[in-house]
Amino acid sequence: MTPTFYRKELPSNAISFSSGEGRMIFESAMSRGGAFTFFALIEQLQTQPEPAYCGLTTLVIVLNALAVDPRRLWKGPWRWYDERFLNCCVDLEKVKETGISFDTFACLAKCQGLGVEATRGSDSTVDEFRQVVRHICTTSSPSDYSHPTSFLIVSYTRKVIGQTGSGHFSPIGAYDEVSDSVLLLDTARFKYGPHWVKLELLFKALLPLDPSTGKSRGYMVLSYDGLEVESDSRLQNTHLSNLPRSVLFRPQISQAVREYKQFVKKQGEKNQCEIDLQSVLSFWTQNYTNDTYVWELIKPQLKPVDSDEIKLVESIQELVRVMIDETILDSNLTLKRQECTSVINECCSASSQILSQRYIQINPVESIFIVYLASLSEETRRSIVKSTMQKSKQYDNTVGDQLLAEIELIAYAVEASDME
Repeated sequence: MTPTFYRKELPSNAISFSSGEGRMIFESAMSRGGAFTFFALIEQLQTQPEPAYCGLTTLVIVLNALAVDPRRLWKGPWRWYDERFLNCCVDLEKVKETGISFDTFACLAKCQGLGVEATRGSDSTVDEFRQVVRHICTTSSPSDYSHPTSFLIVSYTRKVIGQTGSGHFSPIGAYDEVSDSVLLLDTARFKYGPHWVKLELLFKALLPLDPSTGKSRGYMVLSYDGLEVESDSRLQNTHLSNLPRSVLFRPQISQAVREYKQFVKKQGEKNQCEIDLQSVLSFWTQNYTNDTYVWELIKPQLKPVDSDEIKLVESIQELVRVMIDETILDSNLTLKRQECTSVINECCSASSQILSQRYIQINPVESIFIVYLASLSEETRRSIVKSTMQKSKQYDNTVGDQLLAEIELIAYAVEASDME
């Protein structure tokens, strides 16, 4: 009987995970603690829904393995990552045609709040790569059942390992010290299933230049520690590790964001200084005629349900309002109190402030002010936030640090808006 199920055969230098030899390698890896990240990843392994979505699906697998909250609904009441949510650095319709680059993958990961350690193959050696693989994929004890907080993904050239296709992204699921092999959890499962390849061969596949960027591919360590709580309250004596990057907004990708990036650049060249609040207000209200235009850049997150997080969001919004008042009173700025009052009363009506009862209620002017801070240098915006906090003395450092993280994310999204 002629088989009708079509799939590519693995080349001779790749070993199918489900084959007898593949299982033996896995047993060897397990016995030596080399499958530390395997189980968390295999729970989330899925097939990419589009031929060019290997990068997006690889990231979705890692995000769900790390239990990162996307802060938006997937279906029904469920909050779960899928590829549609990864739109802060790229146009998803374009990704369907071209895929994403190494840099864009890093941008998308950062936008979701992950810690990213990206290394290009050209900037590394096979021994350094092996050291990273060991560090992420192995544990000192095979009986260590703790949940990993870091995963390793690779961007490589398929042709180097004898496969059809060009650039590809995959998570690394395990490492076997004896055979010096890594397990690639291929997201294009309609083409190749999970398979083992020699580490040295995989490293060679990181070296060819990506024709779209002129740079080599590489590997990334993606991590997520969330908030490390050192007390009963998240707002007191809390150490911030990798922040859940945004509790207020999720950045968007649109033509308006690209235009804003050029607008800020031109304003800086014209005035030989950083952009002022009045200019930012004018742009994101389309000269005070459209109070919803800012949602082209950022949209509010779902309302938090945790009591400490609710308090955190409320404190951030209060801090932003205080900064707005201080900015209006600052005679060194071109924005006058009367002009800002007009914007708040006339442009930003009460009805427009509420996108949905399920989302954080935030005034567009407050949102635009945060965008303004994101348009300043890191030193300037940090100075503004810290200065206000010192004057008021009513906000914990957690509030200021979280606001700065929100600002950083928006700044990063704007900077990366024309990356592709």
